Amino acid sequence: MPGGRRKWGASASNWRLHWVEKEGGVFKVEQEGDGLTDAAMEEWGAWMDSQIERRFGSDENTPELTASTLNFSRNELGDDGVRSVVEYLRQRKIAVQMVKFFKNNIGDVGAWAIGQLLAVAREPVHEVHLSHNRITEQGACSIFEAIARCKRYPYHMDRSGRRDTNGLTPVWLRMEYNCIQWAAIEQRLESQQVRWCAAESRDGWGPKDSSPMVCMHSSYKNQKVEEPADPTAAPPAQAPNRSSAGAAASSGGGGAGTGDTGGGGGAVSSASPLMAAHEDPSLDEAGLEQVPMYVFLDASAVRRFAAEKGSAHMKERLFTFQGLLNLCNQGHMKCIPSEENPYQAPAWVGNVEEQDRIIFVVTDSVLDELARISEHSAPERRQVDWLRNGSDSYLQTAHYWGILEVLETKLHTKLIKLEGWEQRARDLSISRWALQNFDFACLWESQIESPGRVLFVTADDALCTFAAECARDDESLRRVIVTHVHNLDRTFAADREHGGHRLYEAAQKLKANNKFCGAVLSAQVMHELIVEPAYEGRQPGGGGGGDGREEALKLGLREALSMLTDVRQVVEGSRNPNETARFLERVEDAQRRWQALLRNKS
Repeated sequence: MPGGRRKWGASASNWRLHWVEKEGGVFKVEQEGDGLTDAAMEEWGAWMDSQIERRFGSDENTPELTASTLNFSRNELGDDGVRSVVEYLRQRKIAVQMVKFFKNNIGDVGAWAIGQLLAVAREPVHEVHLSHNRITEQGACSIFEAIARCKRYPYHMDRSGRRDTNGLTPVWLRMEYNCIQWAAIEQRLESQQVRWCAAESRDGWGPKDSSPMVCMHSSYKNQKVEEPADPTAAPPAQAPNRSSAGAAASSGGGGAGTGDTGGGGGAVSSASPLMAAHEDPSLDEAGLEQVPMYVFLDASAVRRFAAEKGSAHMKERLFTFQGLLNLCNQGHMKCIPSEENPYQAPAWVGNVEEQDRIIFVVTDSVLDELARISEHSAPERRQVDWLRNGSDSYLQTAHYWGILEVLETKLHTKLIKLEGWEQRARDLSISRWALQNFDFACLWESQIESPGRVLFVTADDALCTFAAECARDDESLRRVIVTHVHNLDRTFAADREHGGHRLYEAAQKLKANNKFCGAVLSAQVMHELIVEPAYEGRQPGGGGGGDGREEALKLGLREALSMLTDVRQVVEGSRNPNETARFLERVEDAQRRWQALLRNKS
């Protein structure tokens, strides 16, 4: 189940490190929700040394090391645990791009250590996630002042992500739900000449032409202050080698970016971030962020969603653009229409909060792939052109209702989350557009602390297989729920408990009749019918096939069916010898996995 903890044991097998490159020094550490304590972290440095030595041998052969992600969130770490991690990184001169310590027990001393990491790390840190701890304004000041003193921020961003006219971008900092009284330290930060802003997303900062030092999430004022703090209190004592922070100012920035490229694009908008701004976003009873559920569509899903008006196939589906728009018109979908929309929601809809909404996402790379697919078909070319540019297109109309955004991802030119998976994608005949789109969805999910808020919908069986393999080998990719579009309709049509079937039937009706069907489509309904079963299917003893073997068998069957086309091509002699050899290796690998699944199932 999402949010569950794994029991921590003393065995070193519980430590995890993933090398991103076959031979390089870039790695990821994912230890989220492992129940780690400060005492356990005393062993981490020695274990890391053993892994580095195993990979590179002597220190002379060890390249510069970079942690693209260092994730110790949802644990039981305090100040000593954070200091152990930071001290190890400093001694080893390991650069860190993303640091995640949210939902721990970190106070001001731990915050001071993070400030030192920001100031003296080999390269500037890109993101720091410290929400849901017990940091006060003293700790907040120590972080901001360390950033101001070292003069390394904003830093140069040389990969995907938004930059100002000088190629600079701020460090992304999340500190909501601590114990910080910001009003007590605003003047102090101003006197230190700390330039910062707040935004809903990693790349939502302003002004556009001049990057601030720090960009915080717009919910930063949401705090759990339990007792008033002394505004004149001094921050934690500085380390004896305080001058080293100033010496680090000359070190260069750069490295791989991990932020998503916010802002709209394509047919819908030129600059509209997905997350709608609210002055006071808060958490629900489960402690989750109030953010919408984002449903990314790939090219195959968009083609299915955009079924021709009046076609027989469209009438049998809920999850088409027309079906969703029908629900909006009837008042059977939680949405926040644009200001130009005169729609008045019926009483049964109730208040619509951010966490209630479902926002479908189409990236410009998906539209580019659709344009390529339609090159040899005049009717398809006309439909794609209408989708992109028509004032009455499905995309424009869905955007008008507040249920869809088109995102520009031109700066997302290199894989980040899926780096190293390119060959497997080629083996499965997955296009580079589809791979980049999936990578972007994984990046988007990494910016959201709450699980189960990002879905990826496809009509491509091979991509379902690919996503399952990624999730099996990389835990950080498991939080993106990948589902086949057929599964959406089948699940809703069969559901009698959460109103799925009623919504399925209502979606077939073009006109509103001012009658309540008995259900309203929302993120909560989608979570119950799609997200929760997906998570349970991955858990030992959970639903959806016990330990997930049934779903794995289904995915294996889809893969087998997708191979039939390749088999025909091999038999017909259309492949060269090298391609045939690679294909046979793929078949042998798949055969071993399917046999293992069948043995486990029996």
